[in-house]
Amino acid sequence: MAVIEGGTTGNLSEVGAAAAAGQHAILKPTDHGALGHYRIAATSGTVAAGLAAAGQVFYVRWTDATRLMVISRVKVSFQPLVLFTAATVTDFGFDMFKATAVSAGGGGTDLGGLVKTRMRTSGMGASLTDTAGLMRIASTAALTALTTLDATAIAQSVGDTQRVNPAAATEEQRVNDPTLLFEADMGRGEYPLVLAQNEGMVIRNRAVWPVAGTGIFQVEMAWSEVTAF
Repeated sequence: MAVIEGGTTGNLSEVGAAAAAGQHAILKPTDHGALGHYRIAATSGTVAAGLAAAGQVFYVRWTDATRLMVISRVKVSFQPLVLFTAATVTDFGFDMFKATAVSAGGGGTDLGGLVKTRMRTSGMGASLTDTAGLMRIASTAALTALTTLDATAIAQSVGDTQRVNPAAATEEQRVNDPTLLFEADMGRGEYPLVLAQNEGMVIRNRAVWPVAGTGIFQVEMAWSEVTAF
């Protein structure tokens, strides 16, 4: 039988069949020190028809030299406002990419200067992303592209197939489809997306939009800011 002891206490846990009892633990989020855990939810403007393929609609940049941004969850939803014409779009999917050696970027609505929601108001510092230019969402068109993206996406979505509306001669797209969800299951050993200095995360659409369709995006993101991970 093995015994686990604390630095200032006696036996804390017995490993083996001594008492055949379960071990109880209190699970808590990643230690954040003087920094914290944060969330943001943001909605784009009405993105106009003709959005280019691989158009970037959301990004976040990390510029701090000594701390890390640990992204645990990203959800992206889409809602059409003006329906797309028949048989012109077959893929409403999104892609999520990690960006390295970040340069360029701009346009859209700047979310960087907003004070991000702290998951516990007292005891957590202001987010290091509370700086203009570090987080943007599309307004009426794609953002100025953030570079350089990895060769492959780390999360994707595929929307439901459109169906023809004979009366209106248009395609019908289900509201909020497609939805992209990145959710790192750290309890099962899955690693979150960790950003170091001059790295970022980008959401982009996959297919070019036709001239007769518009829509809005909604992005929700949860992350922590830490000194080591």
